[in-house]
Amino acid sequence: MKRSSLFAIAACTLAFAPAAWAATVTTITPHANRVVLQNGQATIRFTVAGQGNEATDCGLWIEYGDNGSPDTRIIGREEGLLPRAFDHNFSAPGQYTVTAKGQRVKQTFGCSGSASTVVTVVEERQSRRQAAVEACPDGWMLREGSFKRETGAFTCTPAYPAQRMDCGPGLRYFESDNMIGCRATGRGRN
Repeated sequence: MKRSSLFAIAACTLAFAPAAWAATVTTITPHANRVVLQNGQATIRFTVAGQGNEATDCGLWIEYGDNGSPDTRIIGREEGLLPRAFDHNFSAPGQYTVTAKGQRVKQTFGCSGSASTVVTVVEERQSRRQAAVEACPDGWMLREGSFKRETGAFTCTPAYPAQRMDCGPGLRYFESDNMIGCRATGRGRN
């Protein structure tokens, strides 16, 4: 083989080697899968993890699914290795797919691999009502119409059984004033 052919093969191999030596993105994990907008903002911290290589830098893009600009970082000894934490502010309720992937940043080749996760951002009043529902203890439920959006106040009431009790002959089932039971029917009832 001629020297020029060997030189060309060596040059091609070295040109693509940085991508093979780069860090590999394997996961992206949010600190919470569901967050509440507070004053129109919800901040979520994401941790991107993977297998690193201290010898080579590589580019990382994080797209948050909210039509904003992606975060771009260089992963390496000087800029920091994986795992790395990133904070992002969401300003609207919705479900967002967040993706971390290797891609060229400036003159640095992209890392290899990619990972995605889904987060949900909810409005404050939706979550306050849901918190009220979840605050009622077992055997209790949120009383219809009792939740006040302005203050967050609510009332729990006993959860009536899905099936009425069988009261037997001469008795009638009742639900009243947060009680259930069987009452006598006809004269002289108690």
